[in-house]
Amino acid sequence: MSEPLVLIGAPGSLSARLAGKSLAPHSREAVLSAYKGHTSGALWLALNAKPLAHLTGSVVSKRKRQDLLLLEPAGSGDREVLGALFRQVLAKDDGVQLLPVEELVEVLTSPSRADLFIGGAAAPSYKSVVLHRGNLEPLVVPAGVFKSNPRGPKPDFSRLEVIDFGQTVRLGDYEAASDAILYEVDADYRRRTKRRQLEVDRSLGGALRRLRLQKGIARGDFPGLSGKEIARIERGEVERPHGATLDLLAKRLGVPAAELSTY
Repeated sequence: MSEPLVLIGAPGSLSARLAGKSLAPHSREAVLSAYKGHTSGALWLALNAKPLAHLTGSVVSKRKRQDLLLLEPAGSGDREVLGALFRQVLAKDDGVQLLPVEELVEVLTSPSRADLFIGGAAAPSYKSVVLHRGNLEPLVVPAGVFKSNPRGPKPDFSRLEVIDFGQTVRLGDYEAASDAILYEVDADYRRRTKRRQLEVDRSLGGALRRLRLQKGIARGDFPGLSGKEIARIERGEVERPHGATLDLLAKRLGVPAAELSTY
């Protein structure tokens, strides 16, 4: 289960969308209360570091059970202080690309946020990229993982982007699915994926994935449906898709809607 999300300095539109899922403290008392109240941990999303200054001098460093995603650059001195207060700190510094705020919030409130990426940075001298998961943990991915088709675009490591609500990593014109990257690099993810595939193999999601791969159709290539929706169905997170959704799937795959789950 994901840790609670604490929003600092969020626009009203985001705060409204996240009602009941997060706190948006601003005063010194509210910030301290939020930090001390989440004794089992929380993930903080701060648009700027100013409200976090309320934590200095009032919180002992050994309480480091919480993580911080800061959407502005942090100076070296600020990083030292924030590093003493939070277990993990990810700031939008030079070289670190992050999802747009609206997509970030969507990923951070997802129960499967650890299996999605929120941003990353290229490390050309190490022939790798660092991708940050939705729980802020960094994942070092060797350049060799990004295999290109001889006829397709080659990865351009100077143009790294995470897109599609954390489901796709783009390197110039080259794209790789986040789940494919995790499957190759993370042994624990492979084990969990295999268990999940066994559980849903005979479900609509399993049938959809088999049929889609058989026909060479990408998740983002279903008119009227997003790649995110297709991924959720394939993972078994949508048990009973709407009739209109089934019709769109069937039309793109070229099979009768009533027979989708038989593949």
